[in-house]
Amino acid sequence: MKKIKVLIVEEYEGIIQVFRRLLRTAPEIEIVWEARSEVEAITALEMFKPDIILINASSSSRQATKKWKEFKTQAPESRLVVLTIPENSNQVRQAKALGVTFLAKEETVRALVPTIRHLVETSSMEKCTPR
Repeated sequence: MKKIKVLIVEEYEGIIQVFRRLLRTAPEIEIVWEARSEVEAITALEMFKPDIILINASSSSRQATKKWKEFKTQAPESRLVVLTIPENSNQVRQAKALGVTFLAKEETVRALVPTIRHLVETSSMEKCTPR
């Protein structure tokens, strides 16, 4: 079975630990790197070519959108999963416009691994479907 490569982009160790715990429940998921900054994330994108980029949206909408666009430019094959608070509807709209998948933070425990599986599965099917 091919491993699903996940790059975590988060500056706070406590949040990284939560992501680690959740993702390690799925044997098909491999955390390839934990980037603490945007610069480190860009380097990791080039090195590891992750299937999923997992981001905790804690910055302002403008900063977040800029970061997401940069990641999409650097790694167009990677899927972005952004955790956000539901009240931040502006950030959610921007995420959808960029083709970014978002999860409300309170859904993280229940939905993170199934969402990653679904994104990789549908991405694989899209690559196999002739256009």
